[in-house]
Amino acid sequence: MKMTVIKKWMQAAKPEEQFDLARRAETTRSYLYHLAGNFRDASPDLAARLEHATAAMHKESGGRLPRLYRTDLNESCRKCEFAQKCLGSKAVASDFDFIPTDPTDPTATGQNN
Repeated sequence: MKMTVIKKWMQAAKPEEQFDLARRAETTRSYLYHLAGNFRDASPDLAARLEHATAAMHKESGGRLPRLYRTDLNESCRKCEFAQKCLGSKAVASDFDFIPTDPTDPTATGQNN
């Protein structure tokens, strides 16, 4: 199974950053994990809130945390002709690599202690 971009984001983020994203996007960290595990789909509204929140956190982290696009999180947004015009190839889905600096460190993979 292909890893979702939100799962990659969750792995890149520290637990406190995950809670911060949930707060900013008006959801819960648990729900973010449901999205990351492909158990749920984000509504267009939640996808937009996550897009705005991750854009701010991307900037605040100096680019360490990736930016997510609503098209990564919602199929309807991905099919939207306006999103395709505005985002171009990123409307399909953004892609970024994440390699933990120390895979044995639970904070490097975004896991709880």
